[in-house]
Amino acid sequence: MKQRLLVTLLVLPPVLLALSGGAHWWAIVIFTVATLGGLEYYALMSQGGYQPYRVVGMAWLLLLIAAHWLPQILSLSLVITLGFIATFTLALFRTERPLLNWAVTGIGALYIGAMLGQAVALRLLPNGLEWVFLSLAVTMLNDTFAYFVGVAAGKHKIWPRLSPKKSWEGTIGGWVAAGITGYVVVSATAIPLSPWVGALVGLLGGVLAFCGDLTISMLKRQVGAKDSGKIMPGHGGMLDRLDSLLFVIPFIHQVALLAIRFGH
Repeated sequence: MKQRLLVTLLVLPPVLLALSGGAHWWAIVIFTVATLGGLEYYALMSQGGYQPYRVVGMAWLLLLIAAHWLPQILSLSLVITLGFIATFTLALFRTERPLLNWAVTGIGALYIGAMLGQAVALRLLPNGLEWVFLSLAVTMLNDTFAYFVGVAAGKHKIWPRLSPKKSWEGTIGGWVAAGITGYVVVSATAIPLSPWVGALVGLLGGVLAFCGDLTISMLKRQVGAKDSGKIMPGHGGMLDRLDSLLFVIPFIHQVALLAIRFGH
């Protein structure tokens, strides 16, 4: 726990500073964590006996983020199309499980690139700083309260096969905290939602954070790994920290687009 807190205190201030510094600084952060997460993902797949096309997969992943960052220069549909063509063509020249290894490559690029790319796109929107902050706050407080409530009162396990330590008590505690966080953040910022809608968005974000967490757990169990990596002492790998956010960010992005479209 001391390691987790220390790493959080060291990492969080630069991240928030980059977020407040503008979309381009935030994009640099996202490119960095996406690169680390992508390398971890393909290393995990190799550890599990797959043979992903790492170079092409990483290029596709980063181009997906670039397309969200600079849509006026790089078309997202073009990047998706070229990625499919490149990976499928490469699979033609492989003889061992080409379809499976193509799928593992493409899933990694889309899972990390398309999801994290929306973190950049969200920062570019009106009130983008507040929207991203909402995403981070909901995710972090959901995970934090789920952990502490689970340790203090967790008795009923949810899914021992995927995540042996997760309990219903902890998970529901996290969801409640996420809902309260949504209410407070929307009340205190210029996000164009009512506080009660913010609470609902926070609650749904907490549910999605839980699903994102279990998704990484599934990947790790599939390849026999405890952590996705060792880059963050006490936390595991980059994907272990991104797991919940990868589901929450796209959801908040779509909420923000709807709020802009309908003027709420």
